[in-house]
Amino acid sequence: MSLICLCPPFVVAGDLAWYRFEVNEDTLSPVVDFGGMNHTLGAADRVFVRQGHFYRIGPDGRGGTKDDARVRFFGISLSGAANFPEEKDAQKIARRLRRLGFNAVRLHHLDSVLSDSLEQPRGILTTAAYPSFNETALRRLRVFIDALKAEGLYINLNLHVGYQFRPAVDQVTPLMAGEQMPFASHPLHLFEPRMISLQAEYVQQLLRRLELRDDPALAMVEINNESSLLGAWQRKQLDGLTGEYERALQQHWQKWVLRQHGHADNACKLWDSCSLPRKGVINVKSSEASILEYGEGWVAGVQRFSRRAINKLGWETPASLQQQYRPHQKGNGRRVLDYVRFLSDLDQQYLNLIRKTVRQEAGDLLPVTGTQMYFGGVALADAQQQMDYVDEHFYVDHYDFPHKEWDKNDWRIRNNSVLREGWQSLLQRAYVRDARKPFVVSEFNQAFPNRQSAEILPVMSAFASAQDWDGLFLFHYIDGDLWRSVPDSFGLSGHSGQLVVSGMAAALFRQYQVQPLPTQMNINLAPEERTMLGALRDGVSGGGMPAWLQAQYGIDYRHAFYTRVAMMYGTQAKPVGPVQHTARLWHEDDMTWAAAGGELRYGESGPWLAAETAYTRLFAGRKPPGSVTMEADKYLPVFSDKGRQYGVIMLSSRDALPLKNSRHLLLVLSGATTTTQAGVQPERPKQLINYEGQSGWWTLEPDPATARKPSGSLEGLAPVWLERIPVKLFHASKSKKMTVYPLDGNGVRMKALASSAISKKPDGFELDFDFPSPWYELVLE
Repeated sequence: MSLICLCPPFVVAGDLAWYRFEVNEDTLSPVVDFGGMNHTLGAADRVFVRQGHFYRIGPDGRGGTKDDARVRFFGISLSGAANFPEEKDAQKIARRLRRLGFNAVRLHHLDSVLSDSLEQPRGILTTAAYPSFNETALRRLRVFIDALKAEGLYINLNLHVGYQFRPAVDQVTPLMAGEQMPFASHPLHLFEPRMISLQAEYVQQLLRRLELRDDPALAMVEINNESSLLGAWQRKQLDGLTGEYERALQQHWQKWVLRQHGHADNACKLWDSCSLPRKGVINVKSSEASILEYGEGWVAGVQRFSRRAINKLGWETPASLQQQYRPHQKGNGRRVLDYVRFLSDLDQQYLNLIRKTVRQEAGDLLPVTGTQMYFGGVALADAQQQMDYVDEHFYVDHYDFPHKEWDKNDWRIRNNSVLREGWQSLLQRAYVRDARKPFVVSEFNQAFPNRQSAEILPVMSAFASAQDWDGLFLFHYIDGDLWRSVPDSFGLSGHSGQLVVSGMAAALFRQYQVQPLPTQMNINLAPEERTMLGALRDGVSGGGMPAWLQAQYGIDYRHAFYTRVAMMYGTQAKPVGPVQHTARLWHEDDMTWAAAGGELRYGESGPWLAAETAYTRLFAGRKPPGSVTMEADKYLPVFSDKGRQYGVIMLSSRDALPLKNSRHLLLVLSGATTTTQAGVQPERPKQLINYEGQSGWWTLEPDPATARKPSGSLEGLAPVWLERIPVKLFHASKSKKMTVYPLDGNGVRMKALASSAISKKPDGFELDFDFPSPWYELVLE
């Protein structure tokens, strides 16, 4: 372990140099305050869906008229107790979020903790029979919603997230002796009749008690977090059903078979797989999906031509086969596909009932979604036909807990980058979007102490803008049990490296600074294809659908960098035909990708992402190697050898003029964030170390108080430290003079940088930064 003092205020700990920097979220100066994008919400701001996007209804109070105005949501989640701040703090928190550029808050995990406390409620429900509400929590949440509305922040209301039904208390179907109710009752709550009835009552009472009917603050509702029957089957969660729950699901399945085939005997003949009368129509195990990979033929007319065979061919499906694809028409493969359709139909019944209840109580314009697409894959599109928007989650380097879930002193990460390990996965998210509906990523993060975590906000904003998505919600803001402004797992509050880029990333997305890609690739995925992909567990790994698109259409994940992508989830099967814009838009030897319009570029070596817009410039990633080859490359940074040649750099106009004419700009240089090691003097940054000597896994060095545990706590200790980013930049300008002011944690000017750090060039200024601040105000004359 190395600890070297450079001259203050830089300190070297491990392989990085650090300086102390903490953002004061309550007193941000105007140059770093992005709250001006918001206005108090009124009746004209009610949100509805039009032409595949979110719109405000406008002053005339009617949707679908000329005064409608499109809106994008740059939001953040609040979980558990954070949804119920004391009334005196509600306005303060709302103002914080407004200043950081947010215009929406996702109210998450309202139902996960049962709380009888009237002094400090941690959940909206009490320990009495479901649904019994905590009156203090209701009052505080309503006050908080009003505070958010006053600051121009909408709410995304989550319904079923974590509530776990209790058979004895809630009078639902009992479990077998010795069994425990699964977390959040997943997936039992989706098909057990009384659970569904109680959820509808909860929704009705929640919306009434919060007085949310036609409230302009309510922008969207999410019915069910990360749960579907199809997704549970893919994850083998249905295979372990026992007792009355197994019998109930089987009864649903038998009724479905009767509706579809008229009689169980007809189905058995078609399937050729249920010849024992005493068994009847039994539930299908997820393992039986292997028949689609190894058994009766994946492509009609070609026996035993399996998915495995296509894998071995490198996804090169013969052209003669592409036009004659049909799913299994008979045999056990047909039985598996029927079961997938059955689960989708059962999911749809649940979602439609809850959506109807929401609309009855909150208004007939309110956008409602079901659950996240990855929890079932593209087959989930059929269950969500009546939903109003599509929702998804995306994480880079989510925590792994080798021994006990959420042990804050025993965890590890890969220290991945969204631009490297997460890049393909991010681009593939575009392939579940529904062309008819808004697309929202309601959870995303690259959490502390990942050293590249500053990149996730601007990278998501840039890519989502190019794809013309409609909502981004960072997970999350703060731990409501602690309310500490210091890095704490997923929390934004106290995470200086993300806080300093938040407002600029918000402006990039909300103000449409990156123009949507000029073309759109619409992919018609017929119902039979969706069912087949659902049976092959597409929602678990995401591997099935990308492989299918590559095999059938020659579509590569890289297409999403060059053209907007949308799926045409039709209700009728259509023959496979040509897809627009599927020509390769890049050369295999291209190391730099350039999107149409020239606003986004991606460098494989590094890697790095650059955005050039009229009002904002972005660079995120590692030092681009090689010589300057393009005119735009003069805007790329030149990192000093003193650092690790990595940084997140954003430059934004702050006087509403394009960058080339602006006289007042904000520059951010951000990198890794860490906290302070406990029990050490002098204070020093906490280091990232290998988890138990494993080279591919990382964790924080242990705390003295828990030295026997392999990890330092995810609950950080102040002060907060930022990575030193020594870098040279060029800014094109016709101005004669530039003054650069480093800013403190309040965004207030410190002493201007020496003139030696600013070199006047014929076409602009060359700037040399090596100062302990991530924020700089640039003033030109």
